[in-house]
Amino acid sequence: MRSTPYFALGAAALLGCVEDLNIPKPRTNDDPVVLWVGDTPDFPTCPGGRLDYWDGWAHVSMNPQYQNVCGPCTCGPATCALPNRMLVHEAPLCAGEGIEINLARAADPPGHCFEISSPVPGDAFASVTLKPPTMADKCQPSKDLALPPLSGKFARACPWIDEYLTGVEGLACITPEDDGSCPLGFDMRFEFQEMIRDARTCTPCECGKPVGGSCVADVLLFSDASCSNMLSSINEIPTEEEICHEAHEDSPLTGVRVVFAQDEPGTCSPTTDVSLVDGTIESGETRVFCCSSVELVEVIHANADN
Repeated sequence: MRSTPYFALGAAALLGCVEDLNIPKPRTNDDPVVLWVGDTPDFPTCPGGRLDYWDGWAHVSMNPQYQNVCGPCTCGPATCALPNRMLVHEAPLCAGEGIEINLARAADPPGHCFEISSPVPGDAFASVTLKPPTMADKCQPSKDLALPPLSGKFARACPWIDEYLTGVEGLACITPEDDGSCPLGFDMRFEFQEMIRDARTCTPCECGKPVGGSCVADVLLFSDASCSNMLSSINEIPTEEEICHEAHEDSPLTGVRVVFAQDEPGTCSPTTDVSLVDGTIESGETRVFCCSSVELVEVIHANADN
């Protein structure tokens, strides 16, 4: 939402049409400008879409009610993951290296029928090594941290052009005299520092080791691609160790389902309670504006009525 400006510049107004506003030739290399002033850096677009504007601020600080805090630190769960692969062995007791089958696609979503791209013939399927489900070894800290808003006065100086479109906001301003004073008719004096950048960051949140939780999986093996003819159901596979399962059917291995028997993520506590603000805002040189107290929109409307 745009900040409420302090003054409004009238629509479709030529500078020479306003008799009460006579902008003198600038005494420096600076040309007259339209100056927008507001209480947030929610700047309007310059007339004519000009991009050679100047942005500044004054009396900028963080709102004291936030006490330089980005937000509380929280930790997400240490999630469970289903077994991501298994080895099919031609020999009993899971002897030999075996044929590796990637089960990653079988877990997305869990429980759906996963067709093995190269089915394993029955005479090559004597046993299977199942990798265990896993629990993440860490929790992800909160990422929805935001810098506290800045308070102060913010300004955008747009180049002056001959004609203005509807909806333009601002003050007609010139540079001060050589002694820093403002001439008659332009006695509203503003000082702003150039806005370089907001170099503040939020200190990261960190989480301790996961505790609790339980990740247990079931793996179902099928002889067909539609997972309707089940060969084996290998249940209660814990996270601690691999499981060797003997296959007694003389049938090919074609489909697999992988599901959670227990999916209870671990929990972590943050090592710090809050994220703090680090860094500062960076400002440049000060620029002085002498602005007219004449509200152009009122003058234009008055002239139109006459």
